Amino acid sequence: KNVQAQAVVSTQSTGWIQLQIPKIEDGNNFGVSIQEDTISEVGGYFEYLRNAFDECARYHGNRGKVATKVMKYPEVEDYAQYMCEIDCKQFQLARILTNELKMIYSCVYDILNKNSEKIKQPRSQTSINLY
Repeated sequence: KNVQAQAVVSTQSTGWIQLQIPKIEDGNNFGVSIQEDTISEVGGYFEYLRNAFDECARYHGNRGKVATKVMKYPEVEDYAQYMCEIDCKQFQLARILTNELKMIYSCVYDILNKNSEKIKQPRSQTSINLY
């Protein structure tokens, strides 16, 4: 559930930043490059979260297959043991993902907070007209 929530936040953040990018002009593009770097960074987190979400779905599919075998062949203890092992593995992955979600939330907040001025207004308003 937290993975889905963070994915939504990442998508919304990326979309908002993209809407802040001004039209392409010559010069004074430092702020625009910060916006693009931020989009790339947040997009990388989003991709990681999407893969984690897919992995959770695969776990449930695999567990269902093994549970079917356990029910069909209750005398084969290896199926029950395998199901226990994949549950333990998933629990460990969930713990790791929880810690990584905290880190992702912190990193996205940090990136957006440190670069908020350049994200909101990528070009300075005090440009000198040379013509």
